[in-house]
Order: sequence, then structure tokens, then C-alpha cells
Amino acid sequence: MEAPERIVELGNQTHVKRSSKGARMQGMTRISGGRSKSASRIVPRVVGALLGMAVVAGLMVSPAVATGTSGTPAVGKSADSVKLRRVPGRVAYKDGWAVPLRGESPSWYTADLARKVHRAKGEPVSAPTDAPLPGEVGIRPGSWMIEPYGCTMNFVFRKNGAYAIGTAGHCVDKVGQSVVLLTVAPGGSNPVLVDIGTVIAHHDNGIGDDFALVSIRPELYSWVSPTMAVVAGPCGAYYGSGPETVYHYGHGLAIGTGGTPRAGVALSWKRDAFGWDGAAIFGDSGSAVRVTNLKAAGDLTHLVVNTKWLPSFIAGTRIGKILSIAKGWSLASSPLCP
Repeated sequence: MEAPERIVELGNQTHVKRSSKGARMQGMTRISGGRSKSASRIVPRVVGALLGMAVVAGLMVSPAVATGTSGTPAVGKSADSVKLRRVPGRVAYKDGWAVPLRGESPSWYTADLARKVHRAKGEPVSAPTDAPLPGEVGIRPGSWMIEPYGCTMNFVFRKNGAYAIGTAGHCVDKVGQSVVLLTVAPGGSNPVLVDIGTVIAHHDNGIGDDFALVSIRPELYSWVSPTMAVVAGPCGAYYGSGPETVYHYGHGLAIGTGGTPRAGVALSWKRDAFGWDGAAIFGDSGSAVRVTNLKAAGDLTHLVVNTKWLPSFIAGTRIGKILSIAKGWSLASSPLCP
């Protein structure tokens, strides 16, 4: 069954925002993906290098743990408020560390609420009043995962008429695990919780081999759009070696409540991994990343604390490796591609 491309697409994507009085309203935003590389390098390399050095310093002298009860940092916690060497899942990388950028599920998502969402079997459940309003509609690259961790979903994939969506491998624990999103139903305006399906592929082996694929329930196919929230794309896969300006949309809340678009310059391109400067923090793991011409670059997975990695300090798994992990599932391009 093919998913109708009628839910809000970039080019005419509906954003749901709160008014100054707290009311929810809908607006329209249009973003162009056709700017030149020189014009789109909105994150200067010198700023990226300085940010990277600040992160390295944060590893050496972190003032507080600032993590949730699981030890996983809360979504949006800044790197300088976390003892990065104590973050669950961090691994040695070259002469430093690779820190996964997943966040803890929000405190308002209680065990009782989780049971209610799972019992609904794909039917949307109204989110509590404490839940923030997500910035995207339906199930798409940029959707907000809140179970099993606070992360961001990446690209949509197709196989024999079925749909699946990706995230970082460290954002789930095992094959068969359920994944819950906080989103807005197509045609709706209020946040809902929905159990979209279960994990069908899982690699959590560090930088360059970190991806999970989640099957989407057939009854939710009408919610699916392959178009990346706000930043547009993907339009095919990128297999080049840069340098490239890269863009992602993620849910590191300290940078922007409800999801924000960000950009950086990617100078590190390896066979299965890539790296860039820019802004990313806990909750951004899994985000889809694309290059200037809208081709899919890969997913965002780690903060790299290593002076030899500079000026890059964010890393991810390249799309070629992702497709090999997905085993027969093909990348779904946006219907808005030229």
C-alpha cells in the first residue's frame, strides 16, 4: 500500500506552533534547498573549531553529572553540564571518546502512560498537558521519539509496498522493541503519542555502524512522508567525499524546543562514517542529515571528544552503510525532489 503524499510537505509544510498566549495555531513555512555552497555555509569553521575545543574541555573538567535516573542525560542537556565519560554507551574513539546523543525519556511519560499507548496498538493517544508541542506532523524524518529513549527519527524506507523509518542504533535496545513518537496527527493540531511499530534491524557498534530500522504499522501508512522536516530532501543518496555543507533537524531541546534545523560544514568523509562542525546535543541522535543538493548523507549519532577529529566534532553513519544494514529496504526520496 502506497502512502498518500498529502500530509504537510516542505514547500508547503504545516508547522504547529504556540501563540504568545499559549494557544496552538498553524502556520506555513517555505525553505529553499537550492542555495549555493558558499551562501549556505552558515556555520563558520572557526566557530565549529571553538565549539569543539569547548567540548573537549568539558570532558576534562565537567561541573556536574546532570543526568536522569537511568544515567542517560535529559534531552537538551548541554555538554558542559554533563560528565561525558559517565554517559551510558560512550566508547573510546581514537585518543578520545564518542558520546551517543540520545536523551532520557521525559518524566511526564510515565509507566502508566506507556502501557496505555502500547495497549492502543497504533491508535493515537492524547499527550498530557506537560508534553511540548512537536514541530512536525505525522511520521517523517525529524519525528520525535520518546520511547525507548529521547531521540530523532531519520529517513523513510520502502520494501514491497511496506514502510519503515530509521533512527540511531543506540536509540533502541533490541530487535522487536516498540517505538513511540510524540507527534501531531495529519489534520490535527494537538500532540499525540503513537506506537508506530517495532525494531526490525539494529546495529549499535559505534561511529560508522550505528543505525536501527523500525517497521511502521500498515494502519499508519497515511501518516508517512519521506520529506525531511523543515530542511527538505532527501533526493537520493550522497556517496561523495566533501567538503559539504550538511543540514539536519533534531530534538536537542536546549537548542530549540520541539525540534530545530541546524547546519554545519562536513570535512571528514570516511567509508562508513562522516563528521562535521555544528550544533548537536542530547536528543539529536538519529537525525537525518543531508547535503546541499538534498542528497541523504547519513544519520547523526555521536559527539566526538578528540582534538584530532577537529574541526569536526559531530559524527554519524553514512547512507551507504545504512542501506547495507537495512538489507533490501530502499531509501524513499521526497516527492518534492526536482
